[in-house]
Amino acid sequence: MKRMHERLIAGCALAVAPALGLAESNTTFGIGFDYSEGDYGEAETSRTWQIPLTVRHETGPFILKLNVPYVRSSGVAAPGGDRRSTTKDTQSGLGDITATAMYAAHYDSAAQFGVDVGAKVKFATAGDSKSLLTTGENDYSVLADLYKGFGATTLFGTIGWTSKGDPADVDYRDPWFFSLGFSNKLSDANSWGVSYDYRQKLTSSGDPVSEAMLFFTHRYSKEWRVQTYAVAGFSDASPDVGGGVTLGYSF
Repeated sequence: MKRMHERLIAGCALAVAPALGLAESNTTFGIGFDYSEGDYGEAETSRTWQIPLTVRHETGPFILKLNVPYVRSSGVAAPGGDRRSTTKDTQSGLGDITATAMYAAHYDSAAQFGVDVGAKVKFATAGDSKSLLTTGENDYSVLADLYKGFGATTLFGTIGWTSKGDPADVDYRDPWFFSLGFSNKLSDANSWGVSYDYRQKLTSSGDPVSEAMLFFTHRYSKEWRVQTYAVAGFSDASPDVGGGVTLGYSF
């Protein structure tokens, strides 16, 4: 069973509504389409499209995730506050691959409360010359996910810290980040929820990430599910608006 909501930042991961309990072996493949746009503190609007391919494997207390995105970005900036071009440009190709490993450190079935801990690595696999797609450096994060069930509703949150890779002539701060949210099960097939994400600013003159997401998940069968979502940003490091859809198959 899925234990937590996987937060989607800029549409880069398959997001699923949470349920509680440790998992038997389970693998999920996903494909999505994500769109976001914003001015990111500039005069003109920049736009980013992504097609993320994801795989998630659960076995016992372990969760392993891999995200491989194809990205196309147009303008002078991209979500996150760490990717900019000196001139207006359109860049496309393989984005940075992200790998995550989580461990269920605590689960109390009576209280419907659990804690997962783990680490995430963003590998700079996009081309170094494509500054709208990558910083050209790896990022390393440690994080903890907490979740608590109340009948059909699950509250969830994440707190973590990132060691940020510094490109030439840039000295990024190593930011803390957190997210809070809930999901509500409407029926065996349908659920919805809301989440909010915050990440400290990367430079003294930059902005923090601050954005919210509304999502709806429909499960067609035990194997197939689809999720749609909409994103609203509240800072120059976040998109003004965004949205997308993900399709997942589990076995």
